[in-house]
Amino acid sequence: MQLDKVKSLPKKVINNIEGIEGLTVYLVQDYNNQFLRRLVDFGEKIFGELGMDEWGLVPQIRHGNVYVLKEEDKKTISGLAILMRDWEDSEKVYLFDYAIADDLQGNRLGYYFLKIIINNIEEQGFKRMSLTVDTENDPAIKLYEKMGFKVVEKNTDEYGKSHDRFIMEIEFEEAKLITR
Repeated sequence: MQLDKVKSLPKKVINNIEGIEGLTVYLVQDYNNQFLRRLVDFGEKIFGELGMDEWGLVPQIRHGNVYVLKEEDKKTISGLAILMRDWEDSEKVYLFDYAIADDLQGNRLGYYFLKIIINNIEEQGFKRMSLTVDTENDPAIKLYEKMGFKVVEKNTDEYGKSHDRFIMEIEFEEAKLITR
């Protein structure tokens, strides 16, 4: 299934990945059960049982921002990002899930995908973004630092014993690597 061929699934093309043909970032604005299943399956491949299920994805699509990275010539999802507003800071958004397919990691797709998302979020009026990341996930931490995120806190046992997380934040105005 290609995103383009799901008739009941309106899409908003955010941007193409610069310098890489065939990859497009979509803001998901609606869904059908087949597409929803593909999103869930992608999340399960990356996050295992911690991936978001249908019950979590539907409200995210309706009330948050769900971005999909898709190769035009393939039927599979290549990347996923789920964001929600921060209730305590109306100018901040929280990156809930962020992933690139395992077979596509290591070629800067994560950087470009996140760059496009941040630019779109900033266009929506947000001024900052936060996220959590496993303290041992060095590739993700390096990516976020390259984008301009800074560690602001460490939460010990966030998801249970020995599941420590860094809280990272970025102020869009201060992020020097994000260009238009």
